[in-house]
Amino acid sequence: MNSENKNYIKSLILSYFKIKGKNYSLLEIRQIFGLQEKQLDIFLYELKNLKYINYQEFELTITKEGIDFLKRENQVNNDFRAEEYKYKNINFSKIKSLDEPYIPKNFLKKV
Repeated sequence: MNSENKNYIKSLILSYFKIKGKNYSLLEIRQIFGLQEKQLDIFLYELKNLKYINYQEFELTITKEGIDFLKRENQVNNDFRAEEYKYKNINFSKIKSLDEPYIPKNFLKKV
């Protein structure tokens, strides 16, 4: 992974901590960003060494340096608003009952 990708993932992880505050979940971070446990440990270790996050009283929090990093990366107002786009392209007026089988158009047509 090149340094640009690493910086981008770091900024997304920092944005996550900024938005979630103390309600973060390391499992959720791994799932969102598709990271293995060891990869997440490496990113958190790097962020801690750069003083972008702080480990205090058994919790990770973003520091002023972390927020400054987000400003430099132009990601201060980054929000995780996936919920509002989740069902954007689904037409709920054409939903069929689960009791009715789905048959694709031209299913019985020979090719």
